[in-house]
Amino acid sequence: MTFPRRFLTGTALASVFSVCLASVPGFALAQDDTSAAETAAARSLAIDGLKLAQAGNCSEAIDKLERSEKLRHSPIVLGKLGECLVNLGRLVEGTEALRRMLREPLPPEPTPALQQAYERAQAALDASKPRLAGLTIKVKAPSDAKVAVTVDGEPVPPAVVGVELPADPGEHVIEATAPGYLKASTRARMAPGEKSQVSLELERDPNAPPPGAEADAEKASPATDQPPASRADSHAREGMSFDSDAVPPEQPSNAPAYIAYGVGAVGLGMGIGFGLAAMSAKNDLDCKNDLCPPEEEDRLDSAKLKGTLSTIGFAVGGAGIALGTILVISNSSSSEASQGRHRGAKAPAIRYRAAIGPSQIKAAIDF
Repeated sequence: MTFPRRFLTGTALASVFSVCLASVPGFALAQDDTSAAETAAARSLAIDGLKLAQAGNCSEAIDKLERSEKLRHSPIVLGKLGECLVNLGRLVEGTEALRRMLREPLPPEPTPALQQAYERAQAALDASKPRLAGLTIKVKAPSDAKVAVTVDGEPVPPAVVGVELPADPGEHVIEATAPGYLKASTRARMAPGEKSQVSLELERDPNAPPPGAEADAEKASPATDQPPASRADSHAREGMSFDSDAVPPEQPSNAPAYIAYGVGAVGLGMGIGFGLAAMSAKNDLDCKNDLCPPEEEDRLDSAKLKGTLSTIGFAVGGAGIALGTILVISNSSSSEASQGRHRGAKAPAIRYRAAIGPSQIKAAIDF
């Protein structure tokens, strides 16, 4: 079924486009790859873009068609996008879009709208190919120069430099740059179907360092050119005497003592908590003269377990606090001994002992 152009306006046009898009596999299977919201957004953008293109407003239609195609592929949208790009003189992008569309095979039973879209795309491609211009860029530079080429600000892959590239008719700005060289640029104006060749030559920048100077500067260092003077030699050159014994000794760290105190605090907290829980559980028992009925055995065992855990907690807490105190005293004595040795005094010998038993903790320090 065909629709006269005079009827494809307003609401009727939107309805026709909706039916056409829904019949395309890219839009029909909405949940395969994208969310329903993305598919709905793609459909809305496609309808708006197709309406603008149908009205001859390709400059605004391209943005909506491109965004719709990014969200959800549709041959109809891609074909119309290619047609609009060609109409605006962007032949390279437009013909590539048309080629991508035509490479997709038609379904076994295409709708009339899809069939017509393929026919329009083929006709637009056939009419555009003879209008494509050809641009060959050649750059003369040393082989070790890291050359970068751009056309209208867009980078050109190094592999295609020297090879004819399809180009849009019109004026183009070609630039070539390389570290240590002056930028070379030129302009090329090409008519539809014209083949053109431009050559650029890179000249060394007189203000740039000579080749290899930067690498040599990075390799050179004060450590290789001149060995660093020792601290004693430096002071001697300044007329000062340097005494290595004058450097104060480093203070021992109290971090292990603080860790031991932390473990002790946790142990005491556990002992107090389980102790209170054991007392509460014991008070709740229905026992007389330390004799409990059989039904209270589980609760009695639970109370005994809490009591045991409380004892262990107190033991760990006491051991941690004792060990922390020993470490603090030891560090303090070591610091004084180091200072005494620095001043020529004899450091006292320190020995400490610690013992942990089921119900007691002993710690002793001997000087």
